[in-house]
Amino acid sequence: MACCSSCGASGGCGCSPGFFKVTSKSLPNTLARKLIPVADRLRNLYSVFGLRPYVVRTVRTQWSSGIRNQGVEQVIESVDILPTPLLSDLTGVIELNTAIGLDESGEVMVSQISGRYTEDQLRGFDPTGQQLEKDQSFYYEIEFPLRGDSERRRFIIKAAPMYHSDLFSWTIKLERQRPDRSRNGTPQ
Repeated sequence: MACCSSCGASGGCGCSPGFFKVTSKSLPNTLARKLIPVADRLRNLYSVFGLRPYVVRTVRTQWSSGIRNQGVEQVIESVDILPTPLLSDLTGVIELNTAIGLDESGEVMVSQISGRYTEDQLRGFDPTGQQLEKDQSFYYEIEFPLRGDSERRRFIIKAAPMYHSDLFSWTIKLERQRPDRSRNGTPQ
């Protein structure tokens, strides 16, 4: 019979009796992890009501030369983050007047990303935690599809994703990058 409420061992485990020890085995069984689907259904109502009229997605591309940023870029994966997370207003992204015209620079915060995602997924790593191949790129895209094809703004992660167990969600800070994909989704 197990005597330790944290790990289930029958003794000699090193856990302090009566205290919960967070482990990869114990964490999925917590109430906070079990409530993620409920929080996701509630967050989805914002989109249903039209209060989050944008798409936040991750995009993975591959370069024809075998080296990132060289050759022709091709989209190999585009995944909408659902339910739609909360996008802090775009006032953190400012327009700059440059010699070649207007450009954008700055940061946005994306929060209320479902807790069912893993940090590896949000960082673009593969399921084993390995970083991108040398011929791939990973970025975020924000689109406001109000009328047909619309501008797709490219962002990269500026800081490590932060998990908020009391909110059942992640928050990430994104920084504006170029080039954007064309309005029809083709890399430029």
